[in-house]
Amino acid sequence: MSDWGNVSIDVDSLSSIYKGQGCSNAGGYTYLEYRMGLENLLEFFSKYQIRTTMFMVGNDFLYKENHSSIRDIANNGHEIANHSMTHPQGFRWLSQNEKEKELSSMSDICHEVTGKRPIGFRSPGWNIDDSTLPILEKLNYKYDSSVFPTSLMPIMKFAHWSSMSKQKKQDRTTMGQFSYMFSPIKPYYVSDRSLGKSGNKNLIEFPISVSPYLRIPFFATLLLFSGVKFYKKLYRSLRSAGLPIHFQMHLSDFIDYSIPELVDQMPRSKQGTYVPQSLNTPLSKKIELFSEMIEMIGRDYEFITLDQWTEKFRGTN
Repeated sequence: MSDWGNVSIDVDSLSSIYKGQGCSNAGGYTYLEYRMGLENLLEFFSKYQIRTTMFMVGNDFLYKENHSSIRDIANNGHEIANHSMTHPQGFRWLSQNEKEKELSSMSDICHEVTGKRPIGFRSPGWNIDDSTLPILEKLNYKYDSSVFPTSLMPIMKFAHWSSMSKQKKQDRTTMGQFSYMFSPIKPYYVSDRSLGKSGNKNLIEFPISVSPYLRIPFFATLLLFSGVKFYKKLYRSLRSAGLPIHFQMHLSDFIDYSIPELVDQMPRSKQGTYVPQSLNTPLSKKIELFSEMIEMIGRDYEFITLDQWTEKFRGTN
């Protein structure tokens, strides 16, 4: 299992994240952002013959203009997983009925467009709690990938809360229960009562990769902040510990936000609205960093999708 790796991508557009709040094109939707991101994703990963898992938002399936891009993803062997219907940042504060509707609505429209239902889920902003476990079981999900077991969780929670001061209270929260800081850092069957603890349930948790001991996040956002030199050291610590790799990215990592057609989609101000690093980094620089990282990981790991990993995990555990 230690030689398996996965790239998972949260395919959430600015329209999904901000829902018009803090953007100059309030309430607007741009097909260009979505299509550009998916086309660049396909081109990038085709070069390395890698199939990814893409956590997609159901609202993006409502636009027929997106259907060809979505089907291209599925036809090229990438897995489509569930990232909710409307991308509520405060997912864990929803009622049980609202949570179930978020999952089932996305599943229904995904089946309508692609002919296939997702078997995996990731909560927006990894903002999940244990009460979601019975819903995932009821809807026959095979895995979840919402637990982010990093020691930096308190800092990341505070930074997000502070930087989203213009948003509603629920939208300012992120990353789920504090107890997930101490969750296992490699895939595990969840317990009867908690997504953050190992046990004998049939549901598998695929946590976001963090380094051993210090539990520093190993994902694209921090790579853009810290640079590849630091990340090479971080990667070596994961490899030395025999850990599998689950490298998480976002749609925005593959979009050039400097083009005029997308400028209106940018948040009006950095004041009180979180602006992802991927929006401020040129696309050429992002591709350069990601190429170096993916090539390094690919020398040691076999990349598979999370649905494939699920089958392998069940076969060895």
